[in-house]
Amino acid sequence: MSVEDNIAVVRGHLDSLSSGDVEGAVACWAPVAQNHGHPVNGDAIHRVMESLCALRERHTIEEIVATGDAVVCRTTCQGVHAAAPELPGNGGILVGVPPTRREYIVQRIHIFHVKDGLIVAHFANRDDLGMARQLAFRIEPPEPLP
Repeated sequence: MSVEDNIAVVRGHLDSLSSGDVEGAVACWAPVAQNHGHPVNGDAIHRVMESLCALRERHTIEEIVATGDAVVCRTTCQGVHAAAPELPGNGGILVGVPPTRREYIVQRIHIFHVKDGLIVAHFANRDDLGMARQLAFRIEPPEPLP
């Protein structure tokens, strides 16, 4: 597959997430892949995409570059905190937090690896603290190590 084909897969994935198309987002992934370094199968990918689509976020690609199987994009993610997801997408900061109904806009950087037209790996850096500040809730620090 060409670099342009790999970019098209990533664009299709983010477009599917933005439109709430769970099946379209899942279809961009290989049946066995890595998400943030953790192995995921088709069922896990489906559950994550359902959770992410429930947030109704819009992902705008600001920049996208690719080489080989790697596609890196800087996105603006815009949404309204209208649901408390069950899975720890978005760094897990929204799990269990009652919806604030506030809007947020944050920058994200995603690294995708695409093979044979499917995403086989994904990593992301998100502005979770910026999101929490915009939603006006406090992130509790982790328990100190013994």
